Order: sequence, then structure tokens, then C-alpha cells
Amino acid sequence: MSTILITGGTGFAGSHLVEALLQKGERDVHVTSFGSAESIVGKLLPSDHIHSLDLTNSEQTQKLFQNLHPDQVYHLAAFATVGSSFENAEKTLENNIKLQLTVLETLKNVCSHARVLIIGSAMEYDFLTAVADSSKKITEDHPLGPVSPYAISKVMQDLLGLSYVYSYKMNIIRARPFNHIGERQTLDFAIPSFAQQITAVEKGKQTHLLVGNLEAVRDFTDVKDMVLAYILLMEKGEVGEVYNIGSGVGHTMREVLETMCRLSSTHIDIITDPDKVRPLDVPSVIADSNKIEKLGWKTHISLEESLERILIEWRNNV
Repeated sequence: MSTILITGGTGFAGSHLVEALLQKGERDVHVTSFGSAESIVGKLLPSDHIHSLDLTNSEQTQKLFQNLHPDQVYHLAAFATVGSSFENAEKTLENNIKLQLTVLETLKNVCSHARVLIIGSAMEYDFLTAVADSSKKITEDHPLGPVSPYAISKVMQDLLGLSYVYSYKMNIIRARPFNHIGERQTLDFAIPSFAQQITAVEKGKQTHLLVGNLEAVRDFTDVKDMVLAYILLMEKGEVGEVYNIGSGVGHTMREVLETMCRLSSTHIDIITDPDKVRPLDVPSVIADSNKIEKLGWKTHISLEESLERILIEWRNNV
């Protein structure tokens, strides 16, 4: 039986990954949490499998890895919001880069045998060079060109992982997931914000929706499909390689919002809020996922099904 560690495992994608691994029959699953572990993961795992620590602290990180000696590490931990990274550039860069170095050094020194999946981001790519063709799909060899502090930090995490493959022959695979959505995503992201506001309007607590840029094109994958891609890469991904993960279909944020409004029986007025418009918003983000699809992965859950589940979640909680 493999010992599996998910860094950032009480977060959005991490919690769904825990569920998927348990459904697959894995039993020795551990997660790290920074701060409170009050989430669904607390109901899924024994308390001694949830480890609260700061992964930028080398002493704490080394102690955990020495105790667990994990065979597999899904490395999800990071500050993960693009928009707020503009206002928190120093904190985002310092945390994500230091965290990555600490985890990689600890793995090298304590359990270099472990198979590691590093979760990067589609935002690492230079999408501004693709604006002439908004339907252009991005392959793994597209130039990098991050435009936000968050994206810069993810490039650093990604390339640090590659450097440890080259320098220390470590068993590292890299993923670049495109936008993924589902239950438990925070209000820092557009779709849960839409869902929360639509629910508030339905219940008479709000009169209209406040939105940012609705013309941006994004490639949305349900988080339940996304974490199955992570598991597949852990099993079949080639060491040192990088894999895009996305549906390959682009939707404007306006289309997404219109679909969500259609799933509501209430008339909803929409107002653009300048505070929700980023300093720079990438126009179009669509994945070419042929590389991981050749390993056997594909999406199963439609965008509308995902949006309906998210609305139901918010209706049950607002």
C-alpha cells in the first residue's frame, strides 16, 4: 500500500483529489493544511492524517516527510488566486517560491524515491501572443509569458521542479491545469462569485449582480475530471514531462454567466464593477490536451452540469 501525501490537500482541488483517491481504494492518504483544517477532508480522513504546518518552514517540512516517507506526493500547495496576487505580489512570490524550494529540498534529502506531481498553471503561458486568434489552443511547447505575480510564481515552481529532475534525477512530473470549477471553490474566483450573487438575488438579499470582464474566453473543466487527470499522471506520466489539462473548448465569461442565469427562475440585472476588473486580463485561454489524452484521459462532465451543481451548493448554503 502506497503512502500518499497531498500538499494543500484541504483546499478546493485537494479535497476532491482526496475523495477520488479514497474512491479508488487508496487508504494511506495524508494531507497538509496551512491554518484551519475545517473542511470536508476532516470528515474523510482520520485526524492524524491531516497535518497542519507551514511548508515554507524547512524544519516542520522535514519532520513530516521523515515521519511519512511518502511514495507519492501530489504537490498542490500555493497561494492560488490570480486577481489578488496583483495587490499581494511580494507575499505571493515569496511564499510560492520558498514553499517550492523547501518541499523539493526535503524530498531530495529525505525521500528522493517518491513520485511527485507538481501542479502548475495555464497562466504560465504567453497568451498575449495568441490574441489574433481567440480560438487558438495552447500546446505544452507554447512560449511561457506570465503576466501576473501568481503566474510568475507558478513558472518558478514549475521550472524548479524540472531543475530537480535534471540535477538530482528525481521522479517529478509536471501538470499545467487550465481553469477548473466545482463545489468548494472560494469567492476569489468568478464562477462561485456568480453563484453566490445569483442565489442572493433569488432569496431577495441582493438586487443585481456585480461582475468584471465578461469577454475573456476560458477553458473550464470540472474539478472531478481534473483530479482524475492528476491521478492518471501520477500513474502514467513521464518523468520530466509537462502536461496540459483542459477540455479544449473555450467559453466567454458572458456565456457562462448567461447559462447560470438561465438555470435560475429569477430575472437578474447585471452591472459591471470596475473593482472586479483586473489590471491585465488574458483574452483567451484554451488548452490543447492531446498529450494527456494519449494516456487515456478525457472529460466526462459538461459545463452546464458543473454550473448547476455549483448553484445547488450555494442555494443550500446562502
